[in-house]
Amino acid sequence: CCGTGAAMQWLRPLCCGRMVGIDMSAGMLEVARSTTPSAPGDAHLEFVRANALDMPFGANFDLAVCFGAFGHILRQDEPQLIRQIAGALKPGGRFVFVTREMPPKWSKVYWFSRAFNAAMHLRNWVIKPPFIMYYLTFLLPEVQTLLEDAGFTVEVHQPFEKPLERLRLVIATRELH
Repeated sequence: CCGTGAAMQWLRPLCCGRMVGIDMSAGMLEVARSTTPSAPGDAHLEFVRANALDMPFGANFDLAVCFGAFGHILRQDEPQLIRQIAGALKPGGRFVFVTREMPPKWSKVYWFSRAFNAAMHLRNWVIKPPFIMYYLTFLLPEVQTLLEDAGFTVEVHQPFEKPLERLRLVIATRELH
């Protein structure tokens, strides 16, 4: 779910070897192909059109990241996404992402997100779009349990300050065997 490649541009100076962006959208990949080569860094860039729920990779990667794409994955597909990420990582490889816990039910964020999701459920039922988008997905502690069940060791950190203090950095390490 690399989208326009914005995260690849940001990460490229930190990487060596190769970086691979995967997305289902040919349009998003075209934007990524046109914008990322000018990003600083020497990492070789590759782009693959594929579904994150059915990745065409073996255990070749040291690191997998995801920024802002979890809303495109249905809750029932989260275990499949984790299996695919585990299958793409070398033993000891890491899956790093940012998430949060469910906001309190009395918060504006909770009710706005629920209203958005209701509208998206209706939209998706009526027009059957090529992709979906929801809020309040891939949340702690449920996602930590899914990762541990898939053989990851999970660390959850709270490195962010206001106004992002509710966000958590998750580092899930694939077991060595």
